[in-house]
Amino acid sequence: MAVKIKVMTFNLRTRVLKDGNNYFDNRTGKIQEMLAKECPDIIGFQEVTTFMQDWLKETLTDYYVLGCGRNADYKGEGTPIAFRKDCFDLYGFHQEWLSLSPSKPASMLKGLDQSKCPRVFTCAELIHKETEIPFAFYNIHTDHRGAAARIVECATLMRAVAGSPWKFVITGDFNACSGSPEITLIEETAEELGTVDACRNIAGSFHGFTGQVGKKKIDYIFTNLPTDPTESYAVPDDDSCGCYYSDHNALCAFVEI
Repeated sequence: MAVKIKVMTFNLRTRVLKDGNNYFDNRTGKIQEMLAKECPDIIGFQEVTTFMQDWLKETLTDYYVLGCGRNADYKGEGTPIAFRKDCFDLYGFHQEWLSLSPSKPASMLKGLDQSKCPRVFTCAELIHKETEIPFAFYNIHTDHRGAAARIVECATLMRAVAGSPWKFVITGDFNACSGSPEITLIEETAEELGTVDACRNIAGSFHGFTGQVGKKKIDYIFTNLPTDPTESYAVPDDDSCGCYYSDHNALCAFVEI
């Protein structure tokens, strides 16, 4: 018997004082309210500092929140994964740095156009409690500066995905729009891996605290599990209460386990 689960990708926007009313600490109530309303089964977060992850752990009491920062001391921004305690058992978890030394904290790509920020992906290998079926959940935030760096980062991610025996879900902020070489690289694994952009019908996701997403879609949910892209949606947001929940709209998709 197949069970449908709800997946979310959500760039929280890190704590930046110049964001004013949209500073993270002013948005926590709205974030908590939105997550409680949407109640996703699994969430891939991006731009999460150590402080923010501690807040997530205290707030999302029905979830396990796993991951660490990308810096040499395992602090700083990371890409943690949150999954419901009552839905999944954890088989395994790992985090890799997107470099030639994937197990070395803060390692980076040399000689490319990567920014000064190390980049990572996290992977939670989960077993659905009801179906007892395992799958791998990946979460990534690729470089915001360099297209060449993003291509290598996406290739590194997909090599890891291809090396796993399990079906997969990928969430992330790829900092690349539909049709770019980075996203095309992932979509071209459709024949080999069965990869589908579950949010392909969503036009945009980033709005920079303006509410106007246009066609700037840089957030994605990819999977080779059964999914209907027409069911996917961007979670509505506005600043009627004085702030947005983020500068990205969270995206939700449904997959069958």
